[in-house]
Amino acid sequence: MELESSMLGRLRLLWQQEQWLYDSTEVAAGEVRARHIEAVLRMTPLVMTATLLNAVLVVVFLFSTVPWLQLAIWLGLLTAACAYAVHSWWRWRTRVVRQMPPRAVVRATAQAAFISGVWAAVPLLWLPQASASQQMMLAVLTSGVLCAGAFVLATLLPASMIHIMVLGSAAIISLLRTGDSVMTGLAAMVLVYAVVIMAGVVTISRLFSARLASQREAERQSQVVGLLLRDFEEHSVDVLWEIDRRGRFTHVSDRLVALLGRPREKLQKSTLVEVLQSRTKAPKRRAGVALDDASGLPALKRALLMDKPFRDVVLRVKQRDGSAWWSVTAKPLLDEAGRSTGWRGVISDVTKQRVAHQRLAYLAHFDSLTGLANRIQLRERLDEALSPSGEPPRRSALLCLDLDNFKTINDSLGHSAGDAVLRQVARRLQSVVRSSDLLARLGGDEFAVVLDDIRSDGEVLQLSQRLVEVLNRPAVIQGRLVAMGASIGVALIPEHGRTVDEILGNADLALYAAKEHGRGRFEVFVPSLGARNRRASQVEAALREAIERGEMSLEWQPQVEVRAWKVASAEALLRWNHPELGAVEPSEFIPVAERCGLIADIGNWAMARACTEAQAALPGLAISVNVSPVQLMQEGFVEHVQQALRQSGLPPSRLEIEITESVFMDDPSAALSHLHALKALGVRIALDDFGTGYSAFQYLRRFPFDTLKIDRAFVRELMTHHDARAIVRTIVQLATTLGMHTIAEGVEEPVQLEVLNHAGCQSIQGYLIARPMPLLRLLPFLEGWAGISRPEPGELPETMQVPLDRRSAEALAGR
Repeated sequence: MELESSMLGRLRLLWQQEQWLYDSTEVAAGEVRARHIEAVLRMTPLVMTATLLNAVLVVVFLFSTVPWLQLAIWLGLLTAACAYAVHSWWRWRTRVVRQMPPRAVVRATAQAAFISGVWAAVPLLWLPQASASQQMMLAVLTSGVLCAGAFVLATLLPASMIHIMVLGSAAIISLLRTGDSVMTGLAAMVLVYAVVIMAGVVTISRLFSARLASQREAERQSQVVGLLLRDFEEHSVDVLWEIDRRGRFTHVSDRLVALLGRPREKLQKSTLVEVLQSRTKAPKRRAGVALDDASGLPALKRALLMDKPFRDVVLRVKQRDGSAWWSVTAKPLLDEAGRSTGWRGVISDVTKQRVAHQRLAYLAHFDSLTGLANRIQLRERLDEALSPSGEPPRRSALLCLDLDNFKTINDSLGHSAGDAVLRQVARRLQSVVRSSDLLARLGGDEFAVVLDDIRSDGEVLQLSQRLVEVLNRPAVIQGRLVAMGASIGVALIPEHGRTVDEILGNADLALYAAKEHGRGRFEVFVPSLGARNRRASQVEAALREAIERGEMSLEWQPQVEVRAWKVASAEALLRWNHPELGAVEPSEFIPVAERCGLIADIGNWAMARACTEAQAALPGLAISVNVSPVQLMQEGFVEHVQQALRQSGLPPSRLEIEITESVFMDDPSAALSHLHALKALGVRIALDDFGTGYSAFQYLRRFPFDTLKIDRAFVRELMTHHDARAIVRTIVQLATTLGMHTIAEGVEEPVQLEVLNHAGCQSIQGYLIARPMPLLRLLPFLEGWAGISRPEPGELPETMQVPLDRRSAEALAGR
C-alpha cells in the first residue's frame, strides 16, 4: 500500500508539473514552452522528409493490393500535413521566440495527432488484407514511425503521448483483428513496448525541462553577477580587471583605463603583465635595509602560472606625482571541464598602508632624529663582523661615543637645542667615516661606529683621534656658540670579544675610562678596565641575599585614563636599597640578576608581592608588573604567576604583565608560547617601550597584545619634533586597529597630555601625575584623586608640584 501511495504521489506531482507547463500563463512557463516547441521545430524538415519517404514506400508496396484511390487520398492527406508542418517551420526558422502561449502547444499536439491518425489508417485499413510480406513491411514501418515519432516529439510531452496512443492503439487493434493467436501475442508485446516508450518519453521530457530550468537559473545568476560587478565597479575603491588565458584584457572598464593610464584600445591589445611591468619600480632600500618589499611583479607572474587563487601581491608603481603601491588579488576563471580560461581580479591602491608600513620599518632600523642606524642594525653588523660567512674573518673595530656635558646643554638651552646638537654630531661623524662603515645612535647622547676591514691598529687610533678633534669643536646652535665634546671607547674585533654583548661591554668600559680620565679623548679597551665588572660582582654578591634581608620593596606609579581622568591602574616598580651600596637602580641590578640566574627568584618575589598588595590594599585597581625577558623564558614562569594569583586571591583580569620587544630576539616561539599561556589564564599583556628596541612588528600580528606603551623618548619630543607626533599618531592608530589599549610613559607637561589626547592615546603615566611611591603614600594619593582636576596647558596643579631631591632630579634629567 505504501508503494502504491508513493507511486500515485509521484504521478500526481508529475501531472501538476506538466499541467503548469502547458496551461500556465506565467512568463516562466511561456519561456519553457517556447524552448520545447523550438526543439520540435528544429527537427521538422528531417522528420517530414522521412515521413514522406515512408509514405512512398507504403504506396509502392500496397499498390497491387489496395485500391489506388484510397492510397491517393491517404498520401494526399499525409503530404498536406507534412507541407503544413514544413510551412510552420519555415515561418519560425529565423525568429527568436521568447514566449509561447498555451494554445501553441494545443496546435502542435493537434498537428501531431492528425499525422499519427493518418499513419494509423495504414494498419487499421490495409493490414488484414495484405500478404505476409506486406504485413511484415507494414509492421516494421508502423513500429519505426511509432518509436521515431515518440522520441522526436518527446520534448513536447502531450504531442508525443497522443502519437504513441494513436499509433499504438491502431497497431494493437489491427493485430487483434487478424484472429491469429500469434498476432494476439504480438499485440500484447506492442502494448508493453508502448508503455515502455511512454515512460522513456516522460523521462526525456523531464530531463529537458530540468535542463531548461538550470539554464534559466544560470542566466539569472549571470545577470545578478553582472549587476554586482557593475555595482562593484561603480562604488568600490578597488578596480576590477579580467584577462584571458594569454593574459590579454577581456574586460576594460573606465576606471581601469584611468588607473593604468592607457587608452582602452591599447589595453585591449596588451597583457596585464606588460602593462604592470612598464609601471613597476625597484624596491626602495637604505643602508642595506629593505624599507619596501614590494617587488611583487615576479611573484605576480608565478601566481598567474600556478592557476591558483592569490591575494595581496603588492607592486610598487610609478605615478606622475611619485610612487604608489597596488595590491593585486585574483582567482582563475574555469570552464565546464575545470580548465582555466583566464583570470578575474581587483587592483587595490594600498599606498597609505604602505607608507605607514615604510615609516614603521624605518623606525625599526633607523634613528628618527639623526637618520643614523639604530641599535638593531648595530647588533646585526657586529654579528656579521664576528661571524663572517663564506670568507676569511676581517678585523673590525667598535667605537662607542658619548657626548660630554650634554645634560648641561639640554638643561640650559632646552631639548630642541639638544636635538640640534645630536643632529650636528651625526653630520660630523658622517663627514669623517667611510661609506662602508656603520654609524648608529644607541639612544640619548650615545653613538657608535663600526669600522669595517681595518688594516692596522694605527688606522683605528688615527680615526678615533680624528673623531675626537672633529667632535670637540664648538658649534653654532640656534644662534648661540655651544661648546661640544665627546669621549670614545674602542674595542677591537675579534681581540676584545667573541660575542656582540662582550664587544659592546668592553667598548663601554673603555668609554667609561675615557670619561674618568678627563673626557674629550679616546681609550682602547685593556683587561685592566675591569673595575666596572668588580662593581657588578659586588652587586651580584649582595643581590643573592637581598630578598632574605628584606632589602627589596615595591613602589607604585599611577596610570590615568585621559578621557575619564581617573586612576585606572598602577605600575609596580622594583626597588633595592642596600646598607652599603645604597639605592641600586634597577637598570644596574636587573642585568646582573639576569646574568647570574637570580632574576627568576627576584621576579617571582616581585610578582607575588605586587599581587598581594594589590588585592589587600588596592581594591578594583588594575596593576602592571614588569617582567624581564630572561624571567619570561624560565620553564615554570607561568606556574609562578598562577601561584601568585591563587595565593593572593587577585583576579587574573586585574593583572597586566609588561614585556619589552627584546623577548623576541632569542627564542620567539618559546616567548609566544608563554605569552599565550598567560592570555589563557586571563592575564593581560602589555608591550613596553614600543618602537625603540627590537621592533618586530610581525609579532603584533602573531600575538594579541592588550596594551602598547609608547616610550618616553617619543613623548619627550612631542613638542619639538613633528615626526615624533606623527610616530605617536601612527602607533595609536596601529594599536586601535589591532584592538589594543595605549599608555604613554614619561608624561611631564600638560601640553604633552593635550597632544596625546588629540592623538587618541587612552592612558598616561609620568611625573605629571605622580612619581613612583610606596604603598602607604599611594593610598592617600588615590583617596585625594577625586579633588584633582585635569591640568591645562601651561598649568600644573600644586598637589603635583612636588620638589625633587637630588637623586630624583638626576634620574629625571638622565631619562
